[in-house]
Amino acid sequence: MPLAQSARLQQRIQSFALIGILLTGLLVALATAVPMYRHAHALAERALADAARGEARAAGQFLAKSADIARQIASRSAVRDKLEAYNRREIDLVELVDFCAPRIRDALDHAGQIAGMVRFDRDGKPVLELGLPLPRASAALPANGSSGVRFVGPFATEHGHHLLVGAPILSREGEWIGSDVLAFDLQPLEDMLSMDPVRTAYPAASQVLHHQPTGIAMAWLAQAGTVAILPSVAALPASMRLALEGEPGRVRRDGAAGEHVVFALELEEAPGWVYALVTPAGEFAQPVRTQLLFPLATIAALVLLGALLTARAMRPLTQRALEQSRHLLELSEKQRLAASVFEGSPQGIVIMDTAHRIVDANRACTTMTGFPLATLRGRSFCEALHGPEQADRIGAEIRAGIGRSGEWQGEGELLRADGGRFPAWQSITAVRAADGGVRHYIGMFSDISAQRVAEERIRHLAHHDALTNLPNRTLLNDRLGVAMDRARRSGQPLALLFIDLDRFKYVNDTLGHPLGDRLLQAVAQRLHTVLREGDTLARLGGDEFVVLVEGLAGPEDAERVARKLLQAMQQPVLLDGHELFIGGSIGISLFPQDGDTIEALVRCADSAMYRAKDAGRNTFRFHTREQASRSRERFELEHGLRHAVERGELRLLYQPQAACRSGALVGVEALVRWEHPGRGTIMPDRFIPLAEEIGLIRPIGEWVLNTACAQARAWEREGRPVRVAVNLSGQQISTDGLVDAVRDALDRSGLSPRLLELEITEGHILKRVDHCIDTLRKLKGLGVTLAIDDFGTGYSSLSYLKRLPVDRLKIDRSFVEGVPADHDDTAIVATILAMARNLGLAVIAEGVETEDQLRHLSAAHCDEYQGYLLGRPVPADAIRARLG
Repeated sequence: MPLAQSARLQQRIQSFALIGILLTGLLVALATAVPMYRHAHALAERALADAARGEARAAGQFLAKSADIARQIASRSAVRDKLEAYNRREIDLVELVDFCAPRIRDALDHAGQIAGMVRFDRDGKPVLELGLPLPRASAALPANGSSGVRFVGPFATEHGHHLLVGAPILSREGEWIGSDVLAFDLQPLEDMLSMDPVRTAYPAASQVLHHQPTGIAMAWLAQAGTVAILPSVAALPASMRLALEGEPGRVRRDGAAGEHVVFALELEEAPGWVYALVTPAGEFAQPVRTQLLFPLATIAALVLLGALLTARAMRPLTQRALEQSRHLLELSEKQRLAASVFEGSPQGIVIMDTAHRIVDANRACTTMTGFPLATLRGRSFCEALHGPEQADRIGAEIRAGIGRSGEWQGEGELLRADGGRFPAWQSITAVRAADGGVRHYIGMFSDISAQRVAEERIRHLAHHDALTNLPNRTLLNDRLGVAMDRARRSGQPLALLFIDLDRFKYVNDTLGHPLGDRLLQAVAQRLHTVLREGDTLARLGGDEFVVLVEGLAGPEDAERVARKLLQAMQQPVLLDGHELFIGGSIGISLFPQDGDTIEALVRCADSAMYRAKDAGRNTFRFHTREQASRSRERFELEHGLRHAVERGELRLLYQPQAACRSGALVGVEALVRWEHPGRGTIMPDRFIPLAEEIGLIRPIGEWVLNTACAQARAWEREGRPVRVAVNLSGQQISTDGLVDAVRDALDRSGLSPRLLELEITEGHILKRVDHCIDTLRKLKGLGVTLAIDDFGTGYSSLSYLKRLPVDRLKIDRSFVEGVPADHDDTAIVATILAMARNLGLAVIAEGVETEDQLRHLSAAHCDEYQGYLLGRPVPADAIRARLG
């Protein structure tokens, strides 16, 4: 009998013996397990029912106790008699509340766990509310004449979960005279559901407490790990719904597949309430499985021991045959694996003899080179794949590398059968025999043409814009550096033209980014067509382009290029049926006049471009020394302004405001100044617009607001309260957070809101009327006063003015300075005063500098004034002196 056949026969005999032993063990296990399982299952059902009854009893006791507390509070004789007297109109509501509130509050505190309470009179109207507001209290009112307690809830609020309990209030004669609705804190009940013994015995169990009259349920969901208040049974998981709908008082499985074990029962202590316990069938069966585990494991161990001994006794009979078969299989598998690797490798592989002649080659080698195996076999590797002209050089490198380390690697170009060449990465390794001699060589190579293309693509992308394929900032800087070196040698100037497209953002936002990208591509192509071949057009990002022009005779050459570029951009671009007009603004810097570095030239061109935009767009501007000076000044101011608040360089001055008729001081206007360490005092018209532009107006405005409120509060504490007016910028009005900032300033300082007046410029309101009106109404709700500054300088309109929640109009100084000599100014002032009187608004005139102006304003019934006639802006100490 062959060795392999004998081994198979021995294995078959061993298998039949093991199967017999295992079947015997299985029958014994079944005979033992079935009665044990039935007994354990009955015990598990009893334990689940007992646990559920205990929880239901505890929940019922909580609900019954809540009902008893509600009845006790409703039956307190003194407060009950007061309510009956109120129903008969013998006392008013104030006397009822004064008498009942402390007594009922004492009862609530003594009872504990009551979050809120509402008492209703005989007509169902609330007469007393204590604790947590109960918007749904009326839903818990017992029916008129009913003597029973009514449950509503549970329900969830931001303060937790609560249960509404309504109890009737009966007179001494037993007549219904009102109702109490109490909100009981359900935290003790939630703690019971989340931490009770059921959680220990059944960690994955869910519990539900259902109020049948209202349908609301309170459930502990095991997956969520929290107590949830659900509006109806329909919101419960299916297993819980089936538990509530099924037969109560019996352990049963729910669903067609019996995924859960459920038990439900009605609460004896609280009619109308149902408790249900739902646990996964696997968790319920865990104790049953635990009881069966030891006997079944013992039987299994004995069966396995018998099988092991049988197999051990038979093992010597088959060991030798199995080892021989395994060895043959391993040899066969290695041969198949080697053959599959050789033929399936994506790399070209050649096997060479000790003289480097090709013995065999795989399919990848013949595919990449185009040479059939018959052509390659017997030829030298270098001669066949590198060509005769390179065979000697490559062969010497290969022999030297193998002689040093046993292998050689290198990159080169290999021949194809059609005469072409392709780049390849090559490696040759020596395969040695046991005695250390070389048996043969294995050569491997791979085509790296795609890698070369990818590397070239990466180099291109690193220096070009992906959208327009124009040079990017990196390549522009390289070319600009080289061009500057050439200009230094030749003495010919060069120009850098910084282009920013006009109205591109509007097109991008209106028609979408895909069309905006196509517009940039079209503009790039159009600009490129008007430039010389040696000029460089680059895209820096967004809608910014830069043109580098060399070999100029003078600035007029750069001007000609700029005009050509503007003319090209002025032509409409047709995309998807849209005729788009964009145009552009160009800033020009010249080398070497405007800078000797790349950064300086780009910065100067960028600055000149902004001058072109300020000049009306669609034009160009050269960089000038004056512009450089302004740019440096702006830079220094911007840098200093970013640290002005933290360094304490800002300070407030206060200009007094007085009544026109009496001359009494009625308020001050807070005016900010910047004490620059190098430039001295800087007025707000120089740094406030800059602060708005660079995003610093919010911290500066909050500093002014907080400082002014703190100073006004100090005067108020000294017994000299005076109104302080603070100017708000348009950006503060237009952004969110202003209302919170004002509220925080008032809270932080403790200032009375009536002493804070906020001034808003009329022009800023007109930019975003609806948003400003909404913000002003919220500010008005804080209790502050509002004024419109520089009134009359904008396009004043009653259509918006009558909607503004303002208290005061401030006549601009440009109208006051001509009064009373200028007829037009006098008429405008009179009109503003008449309009303000009709709208019920006070008026203050600013810029009053002469007695004639003050007399005229007083005669015209102007309320208040400020100006140099009354006083210049001064520090807070000077105002304190004037307040006396």
